[in-house]
This record gives sequence, C-alpha cells and structure tokens, in this order.
Amino acid sequence: MKHCDNIKNCPLFRKYKNDENKKYALVAFIKTYCKGDKHVECVRKKLSKALGGPEKIPANMMPSGLPVFGTIRDDWPAEVKALQVRLKP
Repeated sequence: MKHCDNIKNCPLFRKYKNDENKKYALVAFIKTYCKGDKHVECVRKKLSKALGGPEKIPANMMPSGLPVFGTIRDDWPAEVKALQVRLKP
C-alpha cells in the first residue's frame, strides 16, 4: 500500500502532533488517510498538488477538507477555500 508523499512535511501533523486533545484524531487520520487506502481522497493532498506544495495548505485543515475541531476556516486564503469546496468528498 502506498503512503502519502507529504506525510513528513504536513503542516497539520507538525502543528498538532504534541496536542493532547488532538493526538488520537491525528493517529486515526494517519492510519486512514496517510498510510491507508484513503490517501488518494485526501483533500490536503489534492490541494497541495494544485497549489504547489503542502506548506500552502492551512495547518488546521483535516484530510477531509474540514477545519480541525475547535478551529475555523475564516483565515484560509480565498483560493484554498474555493478549491476545498470543489475537492471535498
């Protein structure tokens, strides 16, 4: 099974890896998306490809394309918001 190429540089995991409140959700995302069959459905990965790299994707965007629980998407760039809506499963 193929892994996501962006896993080592993913801003989502760098930002929340030490957050006790989000730790279990991140483990589930890694198992399901990054190292699982859903890696081809990851909105972060699709946006990364469209915009030129994982660093262009807001750190608080989950692989599903939604904001991390307890955060909002208000500060996401307009380009990211527009693409996110089209790419969301």
